[in-house]
This record gives sequence, structure tokens and C-alpha cells, in this order.
Amino acid sequence: MRSLKGEAPSSSPGDKLIQIGLNTPPYLMVPLALLATGLLPLPFDFVADLFLGAQPIGGPGLGSHGVVFALIVGCLIAPLAETALNQWACITLLRRKCGVGRWMAILLSSALFASMHFYSWKYVITTFPVGLVLGYVYVVERIRLCRAFWIVTVIHSSGNAISLALVHYLP
Repeated sequence: MRSLKGEAPSSSPGDKLIQIGLNTPPYLMVPLALLATGLLPLPFDFVADLFLGAQPIGGPGLGSHGVVFALIVGCLIAPLAETALNQWACITLLRRKCGVGRWMAILLSSALFASMHFYSWKYVITTFPVGLVLGYVYVVERIRLCRAFWIVTVIHSSGNAISLALVHYLP
């Protein structure tokens, strides 16, 4: 079995997306992933509204504890811990120890990521595509031999900072 690090992309149709990621310049990966984490949840949000009604999106309510606390927890501790568990540990374990394919590992890590955000069903549903993006970037950057953990952590942290600003601190 191949390791994740330096793994060559396979020729399956689903891995054309992996190839697109590998052809994306590394300096564009963070802004493109941030854009994707902002846009991909929108159709999921729409579908969730159709089936679940107007549920509150929820969230951990970090803003109620003050801006410093929200920034430390939401933009530093949570992204580090969640990247360690959902991308690094989950994808690495599934790929190396269980022989799971790239896309199945990304899907399973996304499901784990979404389940950790169970503030409401709508929040779980809209968080799932964010997990897909983070898992995808992790896999691409591992193949590329970059610092996948830190790149995903920066994307997650930046996304949380943007969400925190939009939801709690902008009028």
C-alpha cells in the first residue's frame, strides 16, 4: 500500500479533481478553498430549508463570550483540534491503516467534521461541504508534499474568522 505522502494520483475519473488541485498553484489554494467553503454550503442550505423548515443555523455561540474568547476558541483552538482529528487523523488512518480510497476518506472525514457541528440538523448539513473542501485540500496538499495540516488549519481558521465577523460583529 502506498503512503499518502508523495502519492501519485490515480487515473480514475474522480481523481480528475485531484489533478485540478495539483495543477492549482499553491498560493491560490487558500483563497480558492475559502471561496469554496463560502459558496458550496449555499445549495445545501437551500435544500435543508426545503426539508427541515427554517431551522436556526446554530453555532457554538462564541460571540456571547466576547471577541477575544471567540477569536481564541473559534479561530485558533477549534481549527487546530478539528484539523488534527477530522483531516490529519481521520484521513491518514483511513488511507494508511484501512486502505480506503481518497474520495471515501474525504467523504468520511467530512461526515465526521459535520457531526462535530451538531448545533442543528441544518448546521450539520451546511457544514458537510466545508468538510469536503478541507478534506480535499488536505489530500491534494499531502500528494503535493506541502504542509497539508497547516494549510487546512489556515483555511479553517480564516473561514471561522470571516463567519465570526459576519454573524456576530458586523451590523
